[in-house]
Amino acid sequence: MDLLRHLEFFVTIAEEEHFGRAAGRLGMAQPPISQGLQRLERSLGVVLLERSSRGVRLNAAGRDLLPRARALLQGAEDLRRVAGTYGAAATSLRVGTVPQLSPRVMAAVATACQERAGGPVEMTTASTSELVDAVTAGQLDLAVVVHPALLGALRSGPVVRLDTALLIPADHPAARTGEPVVLRSLRGLGVAAPPRPHGTAAHDLFLDTLEQRGLAAPAIPAADDRAALVLVAMGRAFAVTADPDLAAPGVVRRPVAGDPLPLRLRVVWRGADTAPATHDAVLAALGGGVAG
Repeated sequence: MDLLRHLEFFVTIAEEEHFGRAAGRLGMAQPPISQGLQRLERSLGVVLLERSSRGVRLNAAGRDLLPRARALLQGAEDLRRVAGTYGAAATSLRVGTVPQLSPRVMAAVATACQERAGGPVEMTTASTSELVDAVTAGQLDLAVVVHPALLGALRSGPVVRLDTALLIPADHPAARTGEPVVLRSLRGLGVAAPPRPHGTAAHDLFLDTLEQRGLAAPAIPAADDRAALVLVAMGRAFAVTADPDLAAPGVVRRPVAGDPLPLRLRVVWRGADTAPATHDAVLAALGGGVAG
């Protein structure tokens, strides 16, 4: 019998005084909880609760054993927490970045984190929504995500702006002038952009910004800059990139006319899980301006 698990059933039932409410609190069906309590009582050789049609109540044995059960559960949690600090010391710093970062910037982030952590760094590339979920679940120590994003309870640093350029098909009229491109001149092309579920807030803001500047371009999903580059080379779309080295035959790089379209980023982390010096190192590695 899983003693700790069944003690958790007992404590929850005692606090809720109802099997159904206890099941809801634990996120499981009622029968397994009822059966688990019966197994605990058989193992201990004592009845812990008085059952009735209106619910359950502690009997004398239950009242005496409840604080001891809570102490055992708390002790087990303390054991896991302390053991986790030893395990964390032996593991690498886990860092996530969005695919919009250039390989050069990703390498700078990894190097900066390794210098600050004094050990190996495990790098992960994923969408903003996936990175936020991973940091929230404790699967990553920190991440660089696109701003704006729904961060929940995560902490975040200042917004960093990276300069971008337009990638347009070489045979498009806007590519022939050599001048900064007015966005509305790209009508008829789609815009290669990360799929909306990758970062809903940033995706919607980007399209709204284009529309405000006279360009209602349909979004064509491109998971990363490489996929966007292919769409541009095929003449189907234009793209906005922060990678100064991204190029391909049939693709021309041009600045945007008027206000820039920077890539806005933030470093996010959970509580006090990582040192402030690490956050600062990542900000420095990003190399962009900090938005006011």
